[in-house]
Amino acid sequence: MAIHIGKKIKEELYKQGITVSTFAKKINRSRNVVYDIFERESIDTALLNKIGMILRLDFFSIYSDQKEYKKEGVQLLYVKDEKTAYNSHSDQLKALEKQNELLLSEISYLKKIVTLMEEKKKKTPAVKRLKK
Repeated sequence: MAIHIGKKIKEELYKQGITVSTFAKKINRSRNVVYDIFERESIDTALLNKIGMILRLDFFSIYSDQKEYKKEGVQLLYVKDEKTAYNSHSDQLKALEKQNELLLSEISYLKKIVTLMEEKKKKTPAVKRLKK
């Protein structure tokens, strides 16, 4: 099912009881542009972010119930509904502690690499380093 982001913005605006004029001023647009936004099926991400900040709603989460992003052994969860990902605060805490352990491990590993590189630099004569 396609998401009509303009309709979602319009619904939230009226739900919060904010007038189109007030909203237009807050996003630095004219009323006509706001009505145009209501008709859009897609929207520029910078504008959507600004609208989300004004309405205090993460419109990006509408596009995804849950996605996992992995980078170098660190797993981050971005979730629309906290209940979907975590049954309780203790589960969330455990996940964050695991992520913290992974980050600490990575920091330790990087510190070892830096130390080894510094030792190698000290052992290599200055003349050799200049020739390279």
